[in-house]
Amino acid sequence: MAAGRRISAQELARVVRGGSFAEVLDAAIAVRGLTLDRLRFHLGERGVDVSVATLSYWRHNKRRPERPESMRAVRVLEDVLGLPPTALITLLGPPKPRGRRVRHAGMPLEQRLHKPDEGQYAVVSAHDVFTVGSDRLERGTWSRLVLRGEHGRVTRCLVRYRADHPQFPPALTGVRFCRAGRIATEPDTGLMVAELLLDRPLGAGEHAVVEYRMAAEPGLPVDNYSRRFREPVAEYSQQIQFEGTLPKRCHSFHMSDFDVPERVVERLEVGPSDSTCFVRINLSAGVIGTRWTW
Repeated sequence: MAAGRRISAQELARVVRGGSFAEVLDAAIAVRGLTLDRLRFHLGERGVDVSVATLSYWRHNKRRPERPESMRAVRVLEDVLGLPPTALITLLGPPKPRGRRVRHAGMPLEQRLHKPDEGQYAVVSAHDVFTVGSDRLERGTWSRLVLRGEHGRVTRCLVRYRADHPQFPPALTGVRFCRAGRIATEPDTGLMVAELLLDRPLGAGEHAVVEYRMAAEPGLPVDNYSRRFREPVAEYSQQIQFEGTLPKRCHSFHMSDFDVPERVVERLEVGPSDSTCFVRINLSAGVIGTRWTW
């Protein structure tokens, strides 16, 4: 469905008959004229807590509901959106098999960049600065990683970036203290994996610092930024830099995965530098980010 266009009930009936889960959900939201914030509010009134990010992922076919609590949320969505019972549930089909390859969803893409003799490394710390333009569109993220060699000979690291909407794909737009290597993309999901080549090989216990900038093509206004860690990290800091009008409210959030409800961690203030900041020490694996409201 085209963003921002409100469709008719007749169009909704047509999509319900032949559309996918994401298409029917998108059409129903458009017919009701609901923002994702309002939809989340109505779900909350019925005792279901689903993050705006998760609703957006479902709506744009970036992820599908699978967990029991997510399936319950879908049934409540049918009621909130005025859809026939099971109109959404039946479109999901049987659950996908869960296991190591499913949990590591980026692995098939990363196999394109596989090097069988490459050593292993750990991310000791990470720092992100995400910039939101005066038009409320993303300007990209500068990231800084401190790496430590664990086993073998480490000559590179892999970094990932997923655009909010696949039609606005991401790109690696700058590097420091390293060189850009190969890049693999998944146009259908908006995911990109890039290879950063280190200035020198790392042995076990040795460290390196790399910086890089990634950005998606300007598309729709953004209201959150997050990073997913597959392994625990000793230190992580995140800053959101705003240009132009400042948001009314900001808070940090945490999720164990993208298809579970967000947990608000703390309210964040926008300082005189027009930015927010939080720091986490000994962070566990999961998704952590910042959300704001205009």
